[in-house]
Amino acid sequence: MPFLAYSRIQQLLILATAVTAVSSASVIAILSGVPGSAASFWRMIISALLLTPLAVKPSYNEYYSSTLTLNGVLVGMAAGLMLGIHMSSWLESLAYASVAVSTTIVCTHALFSSVFSIGIGEPPRKPQIIGIVISLVGVFLLTGADPSSSVLGGILALIGAVSGGAYFVLGRVSRNKLSLKLYLPITYATAAFVSLLFSYIQGEPLTGYTLESWGYLLLLALIPNVIGHSLLNLSLRFSTATTVTGAVLGEPVGATVLAFILLGQHPPVTVYLYMGIVLLGVALSVKSGLEL
Repeated sequence: MPFLAYSRIQQLLILATAVTAVSSASVIAILSGVPGSAASFWRMIISALLLTPLAVKPSYNEYYSSTLTLNGVLVGMAAGLMLGIHMSSWLESLAYASVAVSTTIVCTHALFSSVFSIGIGEPPRKPQIIGIVISLVGVFLLTGADPSSSVLGGILALIGAVSGGAYFVLGRVSRNKLSLKLYLPITYATAAFVSLLFSYIQGEPLTGYTLESWGYLLLLALIPNVIGHSLLNLSLRFSTATTVTGAVLGEPVGATVLAFILLGQHPPVTVYLYMGIVLLGVALSVKSGLEL
């Protein structure tokens, strides 16, 4: 089925599933006990290995099949570079900031993707801008509601936000250059290499973890990456980067709820009010941005 043939309901379900899946990343990463860049490396390399068989499998639908071109590979590698920076810096930030603060800051990539999208001829529509502003106000309030985070944690999450915005815009560019089944392994493998470099520079071990930690690393690859990020990249085939990143602004809500249940992080009651503001902005941005 061509991507534009998806109905509006199907598009919304794909985005909702993707956001739900990526919302689990921060909690799973913390439960693994693996340092940020090392966790990013294993998350990306496992994802690349799992998806590579799909890339080499013959396809009888010409819409889904494509040949590798230098231009397409370069776009995939550029996206992988940004994804590696995004994942490594954000997962590192979880050691210095609470889940609520880290995820809300990193999800401001919606703002940066909107700016970067202007360069590819897709400026955000007025309702999308309003929705993103509302969400960012909610994110700002939500961050201030939890005083347990350090400046370093905020800076690392912000680096993740900027690089994440670039990653999503490059994913949008890739739709005309490379099929999704080829794009994903290239992007994830490149991100794994970038994460490996960061891990080496920081002296983070890549092995020697417990069986439980390896189990969480596998879940980190399967749920937020193979399912979550792959569906986000699918969404970029039929929706603008601004729409997709606007939807991902809902991630801090799901992540904070999971952190409450699984990690015992109990944010103040006002946090939930600010989450409602974030969701209001998300709804407005997504509704106005989905292409029929």
